[in-house]
Amino acid sequence: MPFDGTMRSIPCAVLLFAAALFSAAPASADPNDGAFVDALARGGIVFPAPNAAISIAHSVCAALDQSNKSSILAMKVMKETDLSMKQSSYFIGAAISAYFPQYIGHTDNSTRYLNPGPPLM
Repeated sequence: MPFDGTMRSIPCAVLLFAAALFSAAPASADPNDGAFVDALARGGIVFPAPNAAISIAHSVCAALDQSNKSSILAMKVMKETDLSMKQSSYFIGAAISAYFPQYIGHTDNSTRYLNPGPPLM
């Protein structure tokens, strides 16, 4: 059978397309992402996929915007992850500190230790 250039060019085109797709520049990240992931690490919380933690943090904000209590959100984070209640409460505090500072000081009293930032005076 003679060499047919088209038989080889289709797989090459697919491979080049896949390479271009996976090497495309990532979407611009929020500058607070690193600070948030670092705050989690300082609290002993490590997610295998940091983007999952960031996504959960943003869903926390949406829930806070709908007037959900921080203690309820901490229970939801605990249920959706393998974090303890204390870790999920810390997670909520780190999310608030990194992404939603407008909610600092607006957590309910049952989770007073949520904010991993400087001590409240």
